[in-house]
Amino acid sequence: MIKDYIVSFRDKQRYALIEYKKIEKFDHYYEGVIIESNFPKEVIFFINECNSIVNDIAISLLDEIEEKLYSYDIGLEKNCSRIFDIEFTDKNKISFFTKYPSSRGYLDKYPDS
Repeated sequence: MIKDYIVSFRDKQRYALIEYKKIEKFDHYYEGVIIESNFPKEVIFFINECNSIVNDIAISLLDEIEEKLYSYDIGLEKNCSRIFDIEFTDKNKISFFTKYPSSRGYLDKYPDS
């Protein structure tokens, strides 16, 4: 397990301390546990809204919410990588990708950012 902080590179703020590991079922996919959380309410809202849109298959609504979420430039502090498709499960579990999954393959940044 790796320990690292989830940060906003834009705001220079630490959002959470997590412990995570690579999961082999997808490329660039990780799951972990949130040890300490200081996520702003707005960021939590955008993350949950993105997941809700995907689950409801209302993909046309996703671009606007993703754009707002990814404007925070969220990533891993020590790893120096951005994270995408963040999902909270249970009370303290988190999953994410370290590359943005797109129709053009995996990208290092959110498209057009």
